Amino acid sequence: MSSNPTQTVRWGILGCGDVTEVKSGPALQKVARSNLVSVMRRDAEKAADYASRHKVPHWTNDADALISDPDLTALYIATPPDTHADYAIRALQAGKNVLLEKPMALNGRECDAIEAAVRETDGKLCVAYYRRALPRFEKLRQIITDGSIGSLRLIEVRHFMCSDDRPDQIWKIDPTVGGGGCFVDMQSHTLDWLTYVFGMPVAVKGLKKRQGNQYQAEDLVSYLMDFGGFPTVGMCAYATAEREESVTIHGDNGSASMSFFKPTAVALTVDGVERQIEISDPPHVHQPFIERVVAHFLDDAPNPCSAQDGRRSADLVEEIFKGL
Repeated sequence: MSSNPTQTVRWGILGCGDVTEVKSGPALQKVARSNLVSVMRRDAEKAADYASRHKVPHWTNDADALISDPDLTALYIATPPDTHADYAIRALQAGKNVLLEKPMALNGRECDAIEAAVRETDGKLCVAYYRRALPRFEKLRQIITDGSIGSLRLIEVRHFMCSDDRPDQIWKIDPTVGGGGCFVDMQSHTLDWLTYVFGMPVAVKGLKKRQGNQYQAEDLVSYLMDFGGFPTVGMCAYATAEREESVTIHGDNGSASMSFFKPTAVALTVDGVERQIEISDPPHVHQPFIERVVAHFLDDAPNPCSAQDGRRSADLVEEIFKGL
């Protein structure tokens, strides 16, 4: 389908919390053919404040009103994961296209229900794994695919946090709301990116524990995934005395490494010589991904992360959490 420049995605944000302040909300206003029209938050005062600060014309504290608003063509659902399935299905049934925050849902059963709603309504839904479109992540993908580091031998995922490094939003360590703890909240991004680049692994084994016993969610997760020709080893511990986070791709001719959760250079080592590749993240990190979402909604461009894609990390978390 050819592009129609007169078309515009008219957005509503369902849940205008912290993630929408800088990462995503302003991007909905800055991307071409994209217009943020209305926002919703259960706290009316906070919804009104958000609308005022971000110059959004309308606000509400009623989710039903936003979902049924005939002036909107798409909803960005940025609520905690325990509401994702309900809101996404209702939005699709109301004729809205959907950008759904990650993780896609609490479990595979809810992912199934969302996928069924996409099929039944013929609507469009994208899951907000925005690292798929960030320039430095695309550079890392290029290094892998162009053979710069040779044949892949091992991927190493390291993520350590101190015991007192709790997220500001308590729901992120409440499994009934977030589906798990820091691993699910953060490392679902890494799992998604790995499946984006390499597809689903052929085998998965994992181990989860509560070592610090400070909250109900897991605070240690280790896993081994077999991508056929090479494994990925994950070591994620959130009740340690250390702070460290990186993903390193090892090949038979070199390696490439960078942080997934803070802006760092790509450290590329080839034939024993290391160089730093500096690629800055954009001010609003969702913006390159939202550009692809808008093109998908308006032009039938490829879906940057479909429901089928988005559930992959949820499926991997379930498999890892089964344990040894």
